[in-house]
Amino acid sequence: MMFIFMLLFGFTQESKAGDISVVDVRRNITLAEDDPVYKDFYINAGPGSGLKKNLVVTAVRKINVRDASGANAVGEILVPVGQLKVIAVFEKVAVAREYTLLSRDELPMLEQTGIMSGDRIDLQGSFIDNSKPKPKRKVAEEDSTTNTTALVAISTAVPAPGANPVVSANAVAEKLLSPAPTASVNGGTNVATAIKSNTGNNPVSPAAAKVETLEKTADSGNNTLHE
Repeated sequence: MMFIFMLLFGFTQESKAGDISVVDVRRNITLAEDDPVYKDFYINAGPGSGLKKNLVVTAVRKINVRDASGANAVGEILVPVGQLKVIAVFEKVAVAREYTLLSRDELPMLEQTGIMSGDRIDLQGSFIDNSKPKPKRKVAEEDSTTNTTALVAISTAVPAPGANPVVSANAVAEKLLSPAPTASVNGGTNVATAIKSNTGNNPVSPAAAKVETLEKTADSGNNTLHE
C-alpha cells in the first residue's frame, strides 16, 4: 500500500514539474533612447514548485517531429532554448528575465529563436546567481556615441578655418626637406655631390630656395608667389 502511494505521489510531482512553463512575455515601452529595456517572462508556478529569487533555470521547447509527408508523427523532443533568471516569486506566478541564449552549435536548430510563451521550464541543472542584472539599452545610443567620437576625431584632424599661413608654410617645408631616395649620376656620382660641385662649398638647393620663398610670402600676407 505504501509503495502504491509513493508511486502516485511521484507521478503527481512529475506532472506538476512538467506543467511549469512560460505563459506570457511582456516588454516595457521606452520613452527615451537612454531608457533601459526590460523583458519579463511570466511563469505559472509559485514557491511550492521550487522556484525562488536569483534561481537560473532552463527553458526548453517541445517539438513534434513528423515525416516528410507531414501525415505521420514520429515523436516529440525537448530542445533547450535558453536560461532564465527568476527575479520575483509570488503565490502562483514567478517573474524571470533572460539570462542567456544557448548556442545552436551542439543543439537542434529552432524555427523561432529566443524564449517565448509556451516554453517549458526545466529545473534540472538550475543554480543560484546573486550578481546584479545589467539592463539592456537601445542600439541607437551606441550608434550615437560612435558617431560623436568620429566627429571629434575629424574635427581634431582638420585645421580650423583662418589658420596661420606660417604654419602651413612650415608644413610644406618639412615635406620638401624630407630625405629623398639617393640617385646616381654618370655611373655612380651622387646627385647631392654633383650639385655641390656645381654650386660651390655652400650650395643652395632648389627645395630650400622654394621653402624660403614660401615663408617670406606667408609673413608678408601676400597670396601671390613672385619668382
